[in-house]
Amino acid sequence: MSRENESVGAEVPQVGSGRPDGGTLLSARDLTVCYGSNEALHPTSLDFAAGQVTALIGPSGCGKSTFLRCLNLMNREIPKCKIGGEVLYHGRNINTRKENLFELRKSIGMVFQQPTPFRKSIRDNILFAPKRHGLVSGKEDCDALVEQSLRAGALWDEVRDKLDESAYALSGGQQQRLCIARTLAMHPDVVLFDEPCSALDPISTFTVEETIRSIAESGICAIIVTHNMEQATRVSDNTAFSTWAIWWRPAPPSACLASRRISVCKTI
Repeated sequence: MSRENESVGAEVPQVGSGRPDGGTLLSARDLTVCYGSNEALHPTSLDFAAGQVTALIGPSGCGKSTFLRCLNLMNREIPKCKIGGEVLYHGRNINTRKENLFELRKSIGMVFQQPTPFRKSIRDNILFAPKRHGLVSGKEDCDALVEQSLRAGALWDEVRDKLDESAYALSGGQQQRLCIARTLAMHPDVVLFDEPCSALDPISTFTVEETIRSIAESGICAIIVTHNMEQATRVSDNTAFSTWAIWWRPAPPSACLASRRISVCKTI
């Protein structure tokens, strides 16, 4: 755990680099978040397994997105935000000032609430980050990665003939799937979803949910924040419930939503 200078996110030849055996890939240990003197997240310890979807549910303002953003250290960008405790990725604490965020976010990707395509073509949206990280070279490699990523994002059949058109010409649901495909192009083994379906219609929501399940089946650890209890039941293997900055131990979604007899994993 003291190997703070090691980089993470080694290149992997195919989408889905998580361990298919479902072993713990990412963990929070006594994780806290403070904005100045305001404690936004009480000490929290949760484990997330490769090849599974974990849903984080709870009322608005309870700290779901705050917790999620800690897992790839995005809260570090917020002024006066202090993150305490440990975030263990492959057993190594990444919540250190020495962590290489450029490398880390290759392996722990994120999809946001609103679709965030670049003002580029569909093809260039997929290739932007891999080219910057030196993961592809040559037209054949680029074409293969574009197709592979768009297939993984369940978008290839809809856009295969318009890859050079603007991503802004796509519908909202297609843009969100493009963002998922763009994340998968970096071959992450963890993908964080912050209410990815909140702005989508029911048909697009169903397609995104199916994509998330497919991602997990490929061995990737998927963590999704949602307000939709039915969505948590449909898409997740485990569900963790938050009540005002206190998290309850993950359980199968049917048990979590049908019963309140679950244990606090960490209390104040």
